[in-house]
Amino acid sequence: MIDIHCHILPNVDDGAECMQEAINMAKIAKEQGINKIIATPHYHPEFKYAKGEELKEIYKEFKNELKENNIDIEMYLGNEIYYTYDLIDKFSELDFYSLNDSKYILIEFPPNNFPNNLCNVVYEIKQQGFTPILAHVERYIKIHEDPEIIYDCIKTGAIIQINSSSLIGKQGKEFQKICNLLISRNMVHLVSTDAHSDTRRRPLLKDAYEYVEKKHSKSMAENLFINNAQCILDNRDIIIEEPLEKQIEKVSLLSRIFRR
Repeated sequence: MIDIHCHILPNVDDGAECMQEAINMAKIAKEQGINKIIATPHYHPEFKYAKGEELKEIYKEFKNELKENNIDIEMYLGNEIYYTYDLIDKFSELDFYSLNDSKYILIEFPPNNFPNNLCNVVYEIKQQGFTPILAHVERYIKIHEDPEIIYDCIKTGAIIQINSSSLIGKQGKEFQKICNLLISRNMVHLVSTDAHSDTRRRPLLKDAYEYVEKKHSKSMAENLFINNAQCILDNRDIIIEEPLEKQIEKVSLLSRIFRR
């Protein structure tokens, strides 16, 4: 499997706190059947997270440590970009990393200041030459209230990612419910760990893969955990299934009469 959202690099953000913890995370990932990871440390214009060349050097050091520890995982570099209202205007000035130097960027939104015009944001990012992957969409209250936001974003060109822990109910039934709703309507393209440590938020995918395989289908699981992520690594277009429109229940005139 391939994890395209993981805070595994040590001492760069709120993820792994040291090299040993990062190595432990990699061992867990390998045991889970994860063979490729895109490290996606937070990129926040106002926070002093490691970025640019400093981040690339830490990434190279971690890859060397994996080799020294005989952990056979392929590593790639990216960022999880924090959206601010002036972000797009500054795109050309910022030193963030797209996912494996592809056209895909991973982007998250402030939960308490979620943009009302999300489709416009997607459109503007596309105009900059990138394809936005909307991170852990199940965590936003506005999506619970109106899943059609995701439908519209996909039609505008967004790729949708959810967290594995949400999908299997580790974050509560409501998170699991919205994940399943989105999957059933072809409105999820990637399931990732969003792992931050080797204890509390670990890089776990196996149970989520088996859950999708059982509840939905094996082909769906293959796409969400492997095929679509490989397209990102190869900088190829993900084959997007047409998202399903909301089903509006139609009540016949005859049934209305009998209900009276």
